[in-house]
Parts: sequence; C-alpha cells; structure tokens
Amino acid sequence: MNVSPKPAVPRDAQDRAHYIRTEFLDRVAHELRGPAGVTLGALDELELALGEQAAAHGALIAMARRGVRKVLRTAERLTRTAQLEAGDISFLYAPSDVRTIVQRAAADAELLEGRRGIKLELSLPEAPCTVELDAAWVHVALTEVVAQALRGARKLVTVQVMMMDDRVRIAICDDGAITKAPPSNRFEPRADRRDAGLSFPLAHEIARAHGGELVLDAADPSGVLAVMSFGGR
Repeated sequence: MNVSPKPAVPRDAQDRAHYIRTEFLDRVAHELRGPAGVTLGALDELELALGEQAAAHGALIAMARRGVRKVLRTAERLTRTAQLEAGDISFLYAPSDVRTIVQRAAADAELLEGRRGIKLELSLPEAPCTVELDAAWVHVALTEVVAQALRGARKLVTVQVMMMDDRVRIAICDDGAITKAPPSNRFEPRADRRDAGLSFPLAHEIARAHGGELVLDAADPSGVLAVMSFGGR
C-alpha cells in the first residue's frame, strides 16, 4: 500500500497562522486598551461628580475599576505574547534588584486577583539580589504567576526570593495545588481548573529569555506552585 507524503503547509497558510499569533493579537490588544482607558476615565469623573456620595457607592466603583484593570491586563498579555511570538524583541538588560521587582509584581497581582481572606506574604533577603535582566518583562512574568497563585489559593500565598551565586530563585507557594503542568505551546488550551490561559506559558518564555526557567510542581508537599529563576543568560 502506497502512502502519499503529507503535503507541506502552503505558504499562505503559514503566513495566516503567523499573522494570527502576532499582528492580530496586537491589534486585539489595541482595541481593548482604547475602551478600557475611556471607562477608567469615566469612573474617575463619576466619582468626582458624586462628591461625598461616592463613598456610598465605593464598593461598586472599586469593582468596576478592578474589572477594567483586568481587561487592560489581558491586553498586556496579548501584546507581550505577540512580541514573543514575533521574535523581534530587544530586551533591555540592566543590573536590577529582583526584590524591588517582586514587591511591585506582588502589589499588582494582589490588586488584580486579591480576595478577602487570602494573605500574601513576601520573604526577601536583606541584601540586594542584583541580576542583569529586563525589569519590565520580568515584572510581567512575576505578576502573572503570583496572580495565578492568588486565584487558586485557599488562604495563603508566599513568595520567597533567594540568591544563588549569580542567579536568583523565586518560589511562589500557595495552599491550593494545580492539576497540570503548563503546555509547551503558549496557544494550547488548558484543561486544569485554574484556567491559566497565557499566564504560565508567557512567564516561562520570559524566564527562558533571561537564562532561567519556570517549573511547576503540583505534587510538592510544601505547596510549591512555581519556581522561577533568572540569571546566567
């Protein structure tokens, strides 16, 4: 029985796939940012117009702001993913204290995904943890992972930073185990209950670009969700 070889994917199909993973994602992100920015501005104006009455509606206004910030976070994810897929990024590597990046990322993640009764604790060395990296990109990666930990936690999330020679190790732990490792393809759909979407694959690609990695360990008895490392690129 003769089996015909599988035909190669037509060039135009390859172009379409590349467009969807890059320019199309970036355009979607742009379309999300515009209305989200207008909505945030409208909420600010509404709060001013309400004056003293704003306090009575504070919970609703805060809920609306949080929802808009999540839309902006989605736009940021799409843009960063498109840039990584295009492969034309010029990372701005510079000596950076990872402790500062972790603090900012934890604050942003808590603003987006913090819930009542969930505590976020940071364990940072007293000495600077200086590594050559792109602080903006690493901030994105850490925010994504900590936010996912907050989403899945029952009561506690901890972030521990350790300096190991010329590398920095960041362990993000929670008390709610994940069920599946992240897909190798950032566009592969996820089946686990956390619905991490682009978060873990995006963080993994950023860590790789900095000579590190993102490792998930749902079986770790200490509750380790993820270990990120940077340095030695």
